[in-house]
Amino acid sequence: MRTFLAGIIIAIAGASSGAAQAQPAVYRVVNVDSHDVLNVRSTPSPTSALVGSLPPGANRVEVLETRHGWGRVLLRGAEGWVSLAYLAEDERPDIPGQSAPGGFACAGTEPFWGLQIDVDGQGRFNDAMSMGEERGFAVSDARTARGRMHPFIYRFGGDVSGFAIVSPQACSDGMSERGYGWHVSADIEDGEGRRLLDGCCWTPAAE
Repeated sequence: MRTFLAGIIIAIAGASSGAAQAQPAVYRVVNVDSHDVLNVRSTPSPTSALVGSLPPGANRVEVLETRHGWGRVLLRGAEGWVSLAYLAEDERPDIPGQSAPGGFACAGTEPFWGLQIDVDGQGRFNDAMSMGEERGFAVSDARTARGRMHPFIYRFGGDVSGFAIVSPQACSDGMSERGYGWHVSADIEDGEGRRLLDGCCWTPAAE
């Protein structure tokens, strides 16, 4: 029990370190024709290079910062800017039956690991100890700090068990120039042992 409580204390300390910030808002794509896409550009300018696109109707588009009518977003493998004229603010719904949202993808380096918490409360985890194999789990308890908008705590069990604390905070993966809007500390246990991990999260857009 003392080991478990120590893990919680360390995780909370990690989640509260660094510069706290407002929770990044999520949006849905609007005003884009069904046969078109919303361009994602390298800088907040309509003439800058294309780095990707979002389909019409995409939702849970997380905007990490705004600048002159543009919003910075993260795509899988890239980041860029979209015109806010084509985004409408949306809600970040809670996991059914819980009091904290899902829809987070988290990762860390040295060691490399990944954690996904879906909007339905299902999730997956992988790291070097699992040889990259994804191990599934189900969230049994997801809560928001009492009287506050964050942080969130998730307890889960399955092929892996443990908990994760997710809080809005400027976060770096230590290997790229991408800036994330969420920090995570996760205490993970499976047949390979137990480990406390630290990393960043983002909200993948849904189509």
